[in-house]
Amino acid sequence: MKIDAHLHVNYGKINKINLIDYLDKSKTDRCWLLTWDEIKPTYEELYEDLNVNMVLEAYNKYPERIIPFYAPDPNRKNWKNAITKYIDKGFKGIGELKSTCTWSDDNITRILDFADKNNMPIVFHMERENDHFFINKSNPVNIFLDKILNGALNGLTRKYAEIFINKTGLFKKSFNKRLKHFPGYMLDFAGLETRLKQYPGVNFIAHGPEFWNNIEKNPDPYKITGTGKVKTKGIAVELMEEYNNLYADTSGKSGFYALKRDSRFTRDFLNDLNHKILFGTDNETRYPFEKIIRNAGLSSNKLKKIMGENALSLIK
Repeated sequence: MKIDAHLHVNYGKINKINLIDYLDKSKTDRCWLLTWDEIKPTYEELYEDLNVNMVLEAYNKYPERIIPFYAPDPNRKNWKNAITKYIDKGFKGIGELKSTCTWSDDNITRILDFADKNNMPIVFHMERENDHFFINKSNPVNIFLDKILNGALNGLTRKYAEIFINKTGLFKKSFNKRLKHFPGYMLDFAGLETRLKQYPGVNFIAHGPEFWNNIEKNPDPYKITGTGKVKTKGIAVELMEEYNNLYADTSGKSGFYALKRDSRFTRDFLNDLNHKILFGTDNETRYPFEKIIRNAGLSSNKLKKIMGENALSLIK
C-alpha cells in the first residue's frame, strides 16, 4: 500500500483531469487530498486558493483513491459548521493548516479542541517569518531582480545583496520600499511543544521549510532549504522523539532536500522514527522522494510504515 499523505488538486502539474493518471503512473494507491484556505493572505500574489470544493469533487468521483482533508482558515467565521458538514460527507482530517496564526492563538485552540473531540489528525505547515521583495515583473531586469532577491542560489544571493546594499547604501531606499513583511506560518517550536502537551490525543503531522530546516540545530537563517551534513540534531527531531503525537510528512522541496542532504542522517532518522514519518510529495513531481527513502536501507516492515501504513493508522 502506497499513500501520498500530502497532495493537492489544481496545484502545480496535478489537476482534476490528470489526478488519477498521476496516481496510477506513480503507482500510488491512495492520497490525502488537502486544502489551503486563507481569508486574507499576506502575499496575495503567491497564494493558491486550494478550496475544499475541489477536494470534495475529486473525492466524490474517486472515493476509493481519495482521502479528503479540510483545514479552514482559523479566522473564518462559522468554520466549525463548515467542517462538520464535510465530515458528514466523508472527510477524515484537518489539513493543510497553513495560517499566519501562532500556536498560542485562541482560534488555534478552537481548531485543536475540534480535532480532539472528533479524533482528526492535523497536517500543518511551518514557515519562518521573512521580508519578501516585490517588484513589477514587467521586463527582464525586474524578473532577474526578483529571482536574485527572493531565493536564487538557495537564498545566498539575497544574503550578499543585502550586505552590499547595507554597506554601500546604494538602492537601499528602493529596496526597503519594496519589502513586504511576512509573519510566518504556525510559529514557533515552543508554541508547538505546548500544544503537543496540551493535546496528547491529537496527532500533528508537520510539513514545511521551517520544520525541515530544524532537523539540525541552529540552521542558517538565510538558506531556504538546509544543506550539508547534520552535525547536531535540531528541535524538529527532538520533538518527534519526545512526543508520541508528532509526525512529519516528507513532502515539498524542503522535505526532499532535508532527506537528501546527509545520507547517514537520513538513514538513522528514517530507521529510528519510521513509525512517525509519512510519505508525501506536495505535488513536487520532479523530485524522487520514494527513491531517496528506499535508498536508506530500511527493513521491509519499516518501509511499509512510511509508504502507507502510518497514514492509514492516523485516519479512523
